[in-house]
Amino acid sequence: MKTRRMVIAIDEDFCTGCGRCVNSCPTAALELKDDKARLKDEKLCDGFGSCIAVCPSNALYIELREAEPFDWGLLSKISFEDFIEKLAKHFKPEALK
Repeated sequence: MKTRRMVIAIDEDFCTGCGRCVNSCPTAALELKDDKARLKDEKLCDGFGSCIAVCPSNALYIELREAEPFDWGLLSKISFEDFIEKLAKHFKPEALK
């Protein structure tokens, strides 16, 4: 059942396909497809927009829309170390290249 919530959105006109958002997303909600960032599955997007911080072309934004609920069970599959490593990349964008 869809609910109204915050989900990442990508402006394809601005996306350069650099992959920084994909590499920094703690929940692996994004992928590169046809040289553009894409939302793989809206249930994977936590809606916090941490990927926005690493986008050099300002192609990412948060939108409030009807979406599948976030899969909170996903958090039990993410190791704390991996989560911290991905978050650290927001402060060291050169690590995303």
